[in-house]
Amino acid sequence: MIVSRFTPKQGTCSLLVENSDDLWTLRRLVSVGDTVVTKTSRVVKHEEEYSRPDRGERVKITIALEVEAIVLDRSVDRLRVRGKIVEASDESVSKAGSHSISISPGHGLTLNKGEWLPLHTNILNSSKKVGRRFLVVTIDRRGAGIGLLTGSHLTIVSTEDSGVGGKRFKEGNPQSFFKDVIGVLKNSWREGDTIVLAGPGHTKLTLANLLSSEHDLAKNVSVLEGFDLADADGVRSLIKFEGFQKIASDSVLVEVQTIVNEVVKRISKGDPRVAYALDRVKERAEAGAVESCVLSDDAFIHGVREEDVVAVLNRIEQKGGRVYLADSSLELGKQVSSFGGIIALLRYAVRA
Repeated sequence: MIVSRFTPKQGTCSLLVENSDDLWTLRRLVSVGDTVVTKTSRVVKHEEEYSRPDRGERVKITIALEVEAIVLDRSVDRLRVRGKIVEASDESVSKAGSHSISISPGHGLTLNKGEWLPLHTNILNSSKKVGRRFLVVTIDRRGAGIGLLTGSHLTIVSTEDSGVGGKRFKEGNPQSFFKDVIGVLKNSWREGDTIVLAGPGHTKLTLANLLSSEHDLAKNVSVLEGFDLADADGVRSLIKFEGFQKIASDSVLVEVQTIVNEVVKRISKGDPRVAYALDRVKERAEAGAVESCVLSDDAFIHGVREEDVVAVLNRIEQKGGRVYLADSSLELGKQVSSFGGIIALLRYAVRA
């Protein structure tokens, strides 16, 4: 999440949503009664002599909404905010009406809260602690998968086909193939990113040599041996590969994986300093016993209410605990989901 302006005394924060994790952060920040200012579009009907009453013109406007409802839709990566229009840049838009906006990665807005609490600042600061980003390429002579790991969330950026059918580059054009892969990396790369190359054979080494002539991309490139998958499935599998986890040892992903492993270890040993499922984690959160908590981004399939989840996560941070989000498309996210969508390590045992 990119924060361009933050004045807590005035209760105002201007920000840009970068990824799916940021939508969760925003869901925890926005409350009923807050004001959200953003750009959107709205149908405006013109009452003219020859205009059709059922037709209108869709215009782009800047609008301020007094929030009445917030819903996070993880299936399509968006946060839906509905509220009363309190201000609009177009005079034809009635301030007596209501409007809904869909916020997704790439969307900018300004949030105004009546009172900006220390909890809100902690939530905002936590969203900045995503660690390094990793551009992951799993490649062989037939194709490549390119993924972006931000925090604990993995996005498949692109898959590229070399067009090769035989054992040698006869049918496809290898120069064009590598050019396409490098082009995707250039479009996704940001200063400080680490590029990790893996896959069977020597194709990854050829790509590494080509990257060495790219000034920016060549700054931090690692080549992993011993990994034999490519394409998008290869990207997902590489995340849990031991060699990758050594490279990403300071990442949020590895931190989350360590928490998940410790939860499984304590459960197997009968250690009571662990909790899972929302009701149990809520009890421990109220007691201030939660040290760290991991929530799967598909937690709602377990029938829990969104408002209850937000309240528990906020309570954990109020009591000094740490909160993480796990990507349900990865193995660690599936592990968390199998425990009811939420797990927690406790500072001490709490009797139910």
